[in-house]
Amino acid sequence: MLPPAMRRAILTKHDIHDLLSNRSQPVPDTSQEDRRLTVLAIYGWREFWSMGEGRGVPSFFLSVTSFPKHGHDLHVLMPGYPGSRRREDYHGVTLHRFRSAVDFMPEPGRSRLLHYARLLLTYVYWFVRALPAGLALARRIRPDALFGMGELGAPTASIVSRLRRLPCVTRFFGIALDIDDILRSPFKRLLRCREIAAMKAPSDYRIVHNDGSGGDELAAMLGVDASRVMFFLDGVSKDKFITARRDRSAVINLGVPDGNRVVLSVSRLHEQKRIDRLIRAAPAVLAERSDVTFLVVGEGDEQERLEALAIELGIGDSVIFAGAVSHDDLPTVYASSDLFVVVGDRTNASHPLYESMLSALPVVALDTGRTADFIQSNQTGVLLSPEDLSNLPRVILDLLTDEARARSLGDAARAWASEMFPTIEERQAMEVGVVERAVRDRSPQGN
Repeated sequence: MLPPAMRRAILTKHDIHDLLSNRSQPVPDTSQEDRRLTVLAIYGWREFWSMGEGRGVPSFFLSVTSFPKHGHDLHVLMPGYPGSRRREDYHGVTLHRFRSAVDFMPEPGRSRLLHYARLLLTYVYWFVRALPAGLALARRIRPDALFGMGELGAPTASIVSRLRRLPCVTRFFGIALDIDDILRSPFKRLLRCREIAAMKAPSDYRIVHNDGSGGDELAAMLGVDASRVMFFLDGVSKDKFITARRDRSAVINLGVPDGNRVVLSVSRLHEQKRIDRLIRAAPAVLAERSDVTFLVVGEGDEQERLEALAIELGIGDSVIFAGAVSHDDLPTVYASSDLFVVVGDRTNASHPLYESMLSALPVVALDTGRTADFIQSNQTGVLLSPEDLSNLPRVILDLLTDEARARSLGDAARAWASEMFPTIEERQAMEVGVVERAVRDRSPQGN
């Protein structure tokens, strides 16, 4: 069975505070296989980091590098750039790239009609290119199991596993749809068919990241056997963020004037993240305090529009777009800031929230999705309902002024996050353990 520290990462109820007393969900153990496994993973994007190597959310990178760390061989089939190498070693993982004229990552910013038309066309094209490549690679390397990642990799791995009669585990990094919307609207279900099909694709186990977006609810709605859904929190580099020291040069080097207070945002600059809400709150804050800088860390298709908005509001000098910062440098940036704000639409329970809490940074979060599972309002942070969003400037000002309260919230957040989140090493062991269990289940001696 899982060690207690790992069990804490499994959520089986919406109320996270019942977690430690509720372990009714069957969980695969993570004992090491007595033989070296060969695993074939299928992945739909060209890179594992969303903002360039070592920058952005680490979940994809950590997922694939889990296997060599636990003594298994992992081969990853993924699309390549025109002219990219067909095979390469990547941190102990063997990458096999098939040539593709298109990038399968969704491209926000297009008109809705063009966006959904592209999703449909690339979905068809994906199977035309990836399925034959997956079958050919499976025949060549003779894997013990398939590992399908995301809405493209999951159904493809499921098909290959069934044709090859192999165990299969699918891996989901949160969900990007509104469950209430798809329950009400057949048309919206059609638009989200890729993600729905991926979750329904047959597999021995499904690993679903609990990011507050309700992946467990989607699985239940689609009739997936709950005992086969592993609803895990992501792992965090606890030591890095807890031990990081405040060093003002970390933010000064990003353009923050010496002596200014820092309101921090860390995320991909995507329309769902709604960084514009923070920028629109900034003028009211700056009207009362001129010593505040809004530091926006991350990059994405929304950056140009957000920069234009800051200039339009007359606060261009007080909003700094720092771009993507190396994951190794982020702990010091958190430690050197004064307040963290996250106001996205779908959910705000993402890696930056976890990292800010471990950094003892007071948090202001919009209560969307199941963010309230992660923030106890006025205890480990401040939760704002969407109806109270107009109060964001006042909440920011109050926390910048009342340093004792801000420090108390940050300390409580760190204590809670230190207890509840698994380390990266624990989380990687859990992920590999699910695949090991799937192989054991299919073996003649399986339990």
